[in-house]
Amino acid sequence: MIDLFMPFRSFLKFENVCTDNNIFRMHYKLTVIILLVFTLLVTSKQFFGEPIHCMSGNDKGNDKDAVNSYCWIYGTYTLKSQLLGVEGRHMAYVGVGPAKSDDDEQIKHTYYQWVCFVLLGQATMFYAPRYLWKMWEGGRLKALAADLSSPMVSKDWSEFRRKELVSYFNYTNMYTHNMYALRYAFCELLNLVNVVGQIFILDLFLGGSFRNYGAAVAAFTHTPRIPNDFTNFTSVNPMDEFFPKLTKCWLRNYGPSGSLELKDRLCVLPLNIVNEKIFVILWFWLIILTAFSILAVVFRFLLLILYPLRTVMIRGQIRYVKRSVVSRIVKRFGFGDWFILHLLGKNMNPIIFKDLVLELAKEIEHNAIMV
Repeated sequence: MIDLFMPFRSFLKFENVCTDNNIFRMHYKLTVIILLVFTLLVTSKQFFGEPIHCMSGNDKGNDKDAVNSYCWIYGTYTLKSQLLGVEGRHMAYVGVGPAKSDDDEQIKHTYYQWVCFVLLGQATMFYAPRYLWKMWEGGRLKALAADLSSPMVSKDWSEFRRKELVSYFNYTNMYTHNMYALRYAFCELLNLVNVVGQIFILDLFLGGSFRNYGAAVAAFTHTPRIPNDFTNFTSVNPMDEFFPKLTKCWLRNYGPSGSLELKDRLCVLPLNIVNEKIFVILWFWLIILTAFSILAVVFRFLLLILYPLRTVMIRGQIRYVKRSVVSRIVKRFGFGDWFILHLLGKNMNPIIFKDLVLELAKEIEHNAIMV
């Protein structure tokens, strides 16, 4: 089983240069890993065998395989009237039993053959903003922070790289990073739009049952039930309603004389044991991820309009530097310049970064005097 998860090792590796934040990584790293693992589980016959087994004493050999294939392709159903009650007393199994009337509502289940493709598509969509940002970033930060993350402060930094970076910020590239920063902000917004969109996509995929699925499962789990009488069962287990393990399937066939025959089959869906847990986990995870993504977008907007907040962010990366020194840099720099400087602080030795900030402040002060 461990060998099945070996391809995901690359997602767990930390990159040498950090060009984003933890919430961004929750989208393209942690969420993608979760979705790929779920995809692997629902497609692995090693643990659950065939995805559907339809019972019949008359079908043998190829006929039995044909029935399984038919019910897998065209879907199965449960009866809404058979969801409430006690198994073995009011119905054979939850959702399975005789129809109480001709218009007894049927709950169709045609999603299960597409679950693996939906999960794989979701993983791709969660990685898309990361791919877009990586393409736009173009390795700029890696070039600027090359060899400056080492805990040893080299002589090369003291004599060459300091002047090179100060010159980069103060002369050749000042006010040229705004589009760089706005593209990152766009990718953060894209993360938010994507995660909200995924909730609606899953809700559409499951026939409108996903939006309240996790809350309904939590409420049902904490509702006391006394299985003594039918009237005590006023709520339905959402897992049994939307992810039944036993379903019905009608198969139309022709008899020996050419008459149309309707065969009623009881089908076992072993994968729904996994599917019901997968979508509960996804519901809670997507809600949590949405909340964090909203905070990230709001925080990015505040950084865009509030200079004091940018000053606080830089001061949080270095020690024993006066606020006035950092504030001088922040007021002189554009938002994109500040963003690059902030990212450099994540990828540089703190001593080197402090030295860089002090040198930038001196250069800005010197230029102001000259003017």
